[in-house]
Amino acid sequence: MEARKIAEALQDAEIVVLKALKKTPLSTEELQKKTSLDLSSINRASLWLQNKGLITVKEHTHFSVRLDKLGQKYASDKLPERKFLMAIDVSPKNTEDIAKLMNLDKQETLFSLGRWKKKGVVTLEDGKVKLVKKEYLNTSTSEELFLKKLASKEEIPYEELSGENQFAFDELKKRGLVTKTERKQRELSTTDFGIKVADSVTAEARIGALTSDIIKSGAWKSAAFRRYDITSPVPKLWPGKKQSYLKFLDEARDELTAMGFEEMSGPLVELSFWNNDALYMPQDHPARGIQDLYYVKSPKEGKVTEKDLLKAIKATHENGGKTGSKGWQYKFDESAATRLLLRSQTTAVSARTLANKPNIPGAYFSVDRNYRPEKLDATHLVEFNQCEGIVLGDGLTFKHLLGLLADFMKKFTGSDKFHFRPGYFPFTEPSVEGFFWHPSLKRWIEIGGAGVLRPEVTEPLGIKVPVLAWGLGIDRLFMMKENISDIRQLFSQDIQHLREAKL
Repeated sequence: MEARKIAEALQDAEIVVLKALKKTPLSTEELQKKTSLDLSSINRASLWLQNKGLITVKEHTHFSVRLDKLGQKYASDKLPERKFLMAIDVSPKNTEDIAKLMNLDKQETLFSLGRWKKKGVVTLEDGKVKLVKKEYLNTSTSEELFLKKLASKEEIPYEELSGENQFAFDELKKRGLVTKTERKQRELSTTDFGIKVADSVTAEARIGALTSDIIKSGAWKSAAFRRYDITSPVPKLWPGKKQSYLKFLDEARDELTAMGFEEMSGPLVELSFWNNDALYMPQDHPARGIQDLYYVKSPKEGKVTEKDLLKAIKATHENGGKTGSKGWQYKFDESAATRLLLRSQTTAVSARTLANKPNIPGAYFSVDRNYRPEKLDATHLVEFNQCEGIVLGDGLTFKHLLGLLADFMKKFTGSDKFHFRPGYFPFTEPSVEGFFWHPSLKRWIEIGGAGVLRPEVTEPLGIKVPVLAWGLGIDRLFMMKENISDIRQLFSQDIQHLREAKL
């Protein structure tokens, strides 16, 4: 009864393959010749039958040898060493004359000379090559005989090569004249249960798919239908979904927007003016070297269109300008400010926002990509994401900043266990670093830094109120959330990892 049910559920291609295999095992190529099915249909049907336990599949590996392109050229003509001997049949000649006479290149000429000298067939006398064993003129080498044999056939099974032919093959393979190819052959045969199922297949035509034409014509009334097994396992369906890290970044954006922040953005290819100068980083600072920044090769420079702003920032660097500071006390180079680079920090976006008449009071954030020439390893990438922002308004203090960071800690880590400690950043004073307790790792983890922007940053940009600046290590946060130890996995192309990552 079980065999009968399975027989009624078989598809047409399965029936054809099963009946063809009933008496004798066949390869997929032999099945293709014996049936009207193409190779892809046979492979699909055999996989279905194998899953049902009706056939077994054995895979055999076969090796064969064939001529390469250069080998085909020599097979249709002569090997260069043969032409070399023919050139000195009558009289000795120097290698240049041999090459010219026989149309041999330098490599072919030197190879032939070395080969025959090693065998003692030729000698060099007064710069000329002399033939001393004339019997080699009419004696074919094992390589020549094998090359001729291969030329008469498309390929030869490797296991059929004799010892001498194997030696000739190895020598010719070193010269790139022949190659060894691998071909896998699948042999299919029925199981005992498969034979029972094949015997249970009826000859009557069956309907596998019900169409509108069959219904309209009424043909279905007298037809047999293929049985469908609704208990059969089906393959897993992997629906499309957003990459898990990108989804996390979007969730961070939604969370910050819900907290009242407005998203800000800026260009990836940035002027050194915004990436460094506007943030009060001196032009001779080591962090502005090629070891820490990706400078654009072409075009090298852009334009600073905000001339008044450039003038104010130049004065701040040189003597403090209107900030009350003494500045860095050096000559500011305006041309250096026009250098183009790949943005190394999203703080450049904050500088642009502050210079573009932001709302006061106002709160802004950015989650975006940055680039630094790091050595690629499990903890560093040359491109990475930063999440940072600014809050500006009258009466804001360092205490407000700590309260804001505490909210971030709770929302993004889910932990109430955190602490702060003093930190240093070039464009903020005072500055602070935040840490939270990771229960799995059982240690304090740095989440980011923050501070109050210095007057040397805000004053030239036209901002007269305190500005709180903060930044979160968003890559690290995600790694902690997903228990990832290698940062490169954030951008993994491993399909299995992408499928199993949390939605």
